[in-house]
Amino acid sequence: MRSRRSGRSALGIVLALTLTAVLVVACSRLGIANRGAPTPTEAPVSPTTAPARAQGPSSATATLPPPTSAPTVALTVQPANSAPSNQVIQQAVDQYIKAWEGGKYTDLYQMLSHDAQASISQDKFVGRYTNIASGIDQTSVVVTATLPVDLTPSGNPPTVKVPITVTYNLAVLGPVTEDNTLPLVLENGQWKVAWTPGLIFKDLTADRVVRYDPVNPTRGSILDRNGNVLAEDGNILTVGIVPGEIKDEGAMLKALSDYLKMPSDSIKKLYANAQPDWFVPVKDLPDSDKTTAQQKLGNVLGVSLRERVRRVYPYGSATADFVGYVSPVEQSDLKTLGPQGYDVGDWVGRAGLESWGEKYLAGQKGATLAIVNPDGSVVRTIAQKPAVPGDTIITSVDVNYQIEANKILADKPGSIIVMNPEDNTILALASNPSFDPNLFVLGMSDAQWNQLNGPDHPLLFRPAQGLYPTGSIFKVITMAAALEKGVTKPSETFNCGLDWNGLPGVTLHNWTAEGTLNLIQSLTGSCDPTFYTLGLRLNQLDPNILPTFARAFGLGQPTGATGVDEAAGLVPDPAWKAKNIGQAWYDGDGVNLAIGQGYLLATPLQMANVYSTIANHGTIRNPVLVTEIKGPDGSVVQSYSAKPKGTIPVSAQNLGYITQGMSTVTSTPLGTAYYAWKGSKIPMEAKTGSAENETTKSHAWFVGYTPPDHPNLLALVMLEGGGLGGEFAAPLGRQIVEYTVAHPIKPVVH
Repeated sequence: MRSRRSGRSALGIVLALTLTAVLVVACSRLGIANRGAPTPTEAPVSPTTAPARAQGPSSATATLPPPTSAPTVALTVQPANSAPSNQVIQQAVDQYIKAWEGGKYTDLYQMLSHDAQASISQDKFVGRYTNIASGIDQTSVVVTATLPVDLTPSGNPPTVKVPITVTYNLAVLGPVTEDNTLPLVLENGQWKVAWTPGLIFKDLTADRVVRYDPVNPTRGSILDRNGNVLAEDGNILTVGIVPGEIKDEGAMLKALSDYLKMPSDSIKKLYANAQPDWFVPVKDLPDSDKTTAQQKLGNVLGVSLRERVRRVYPYGSATADFVGYVSPVEQSDLKTLGPQGYDVGDWVGRAGLESWGEKYLAGQKGATLAIVNPDGSVVRTIAQKPAVPGDTIITSVDVNYQIEANKILADKPGSIIVMNPEDNTILALASNPSFDPNLFVLGMSDAQWNQLNGPDHPLLFRPAQGLYPTGSIFKVITMAAALEKGVTKPSETFNCGLDWNGLPGVTLHNWTAEGTLNLIQSLTGSCDPTFYTLGLRLNQLDPNILPTFARAFGLGQPTGATGVDEAAGLVPDPAWKAKNIGQAWYDGDGVNLAIGQGYLLATPLQMANVYSTIANHGTIRNPVLVTEIKGPDGSVVQSYSAKPKGTIPVSAQNLGYITQGMSTVTSTPLGTAYYAWKGSKIPMEAKTGSAENETTKSHAWFVGYTPPDHPNLLALVMLEGGGLGGEFAAPLGRQIVEYTVAHPIKPVVH
């Protein structure tokens, strides 16, 4: 037995060696490297010697494991000019991955095997990949391949299976990872991919589809300080048509046309190509119209009234300017919003707090990604994520103050701001003309659209984005600079007649003749000649002094108000004028600046913050509109408060002289707001202003706070082209102050 086994063993070795030699030659011709132990003349292939693939933003490489010795005998040496099989396979895999990750699906198709291409046309192949990538909100795909240790092909034609890990990065679902297998088949000396739809997602076939069902979250609400809803997802009424239920088309069209104020032809076009059982929306209405709509249309066959959830603004135009509005995502938005998970038709904040707080309010979309059969049955759920409701924004505004401020403004273009200087919270921000944010949800007529974009600029948030010369309310800054630089003193007297001739060949005028006044009285009476003189002295000392003081008070830069999109304004100086006007800075520029004229521009919110700084003895802080962000569970996500940003460069003594001059503006006949406040028992420190501009009438300003010893209420009124501040703005300031004093604020809701 032993001799016979030895003989058979010897014969086996001979046959094995012969077969091995044949296979080595064959494999060499096919580009498949011998997996035997390396000989002294055969360098082992490793990741460091494999050719590198070009790397992209989301590239992945095929990782080659280190070579291992196999229990066979290498009888030949791989020719030097023939690439080892593992390199050839790695190159094929890398090429396929690169095209896949790069979205080059036409290139991908060219790498498919003959049988795979016979199973699907190039157009359908490219279309399927493209539609799936778009449909699942794919932002990128990362593919990693790991070549197996044993690369010996099997089958006929020779086939190698390469394990891959595919990670789809999706805007909503995040990374979705699957392990799969990339089958390679040798055709005409080239490795091709034996593709099936299962390479996109496992279990996907030619007749099955990928279904992606996004779930939109409830958008977070916006509340006032007392919990009153300023914006929320609520019900609206959609008037629609179900074509198959129409019995008398003429009667139906007339009823809809009469009630909705729409042409019958326009309504008819909406459902012209609709299926009989479709619900075709015609117009959205406020939920408050439900009763009337039911009475007018409820019995009209073919008309259907349905409630839908949409963004609702209960106070309409009264809070629109700071709350803002939402509108649907358009195709042009997808470049920036698409990677964040937004689709065409989703709602996104466009202005005000709706825009500022988008990352809080939007919540997180949910979605289900699944493979489904033609009958709709689910084969496999690939990934699933529940929607997360948006956070709630709580503001410092008292909606009752806001409504009253809008009533006081009435049809006058301008702003009213109410603040609490104690914590620098904003209690009201009224802007006129305004707009109804519900129109962006319900839809608007051409006339309404044209009005929104008309010369009155109702979309301009005047308190924070309107830029104006400030007029005499700037004089507190001029007085501060003059006292600090020693160019005047409180007891100095000035001739406050009608004319001032301090500039050669130029006569400037006072708003009224006031006689001789000292510095403090000049602030009370808003004597222009006094401040012409101070502006000239400061400019001759150094033309940058007054601009520097203006910036120290916070002008020329946003206030940093939380939740507010602000304009920066402009504080001119010699360098600015040379660069932007191409002219030198003259004494006249300094004189103009001293009374808040010339090139100076500021927002009402900036000026309100200047006076809030004076009210709290010189500390500059950011105004606060948003106090808290709360999560769906009521937890505090973020809280906001006024943060000190520095102090104005004014001594307590000099600040006292300024407030002394302000304290008699409303209470003495010299004061510019005396007649507007006559009979009021509310003590105020205030200032009025009238700023010349491009219109025939001056902009009218009033700003003041109370009580002087511990201010907790500040009001600013700005009327565009309103005339004299003391005559037109001050009475409105009195109205809002008296209302707010009679209705004290409550603590912010927590």
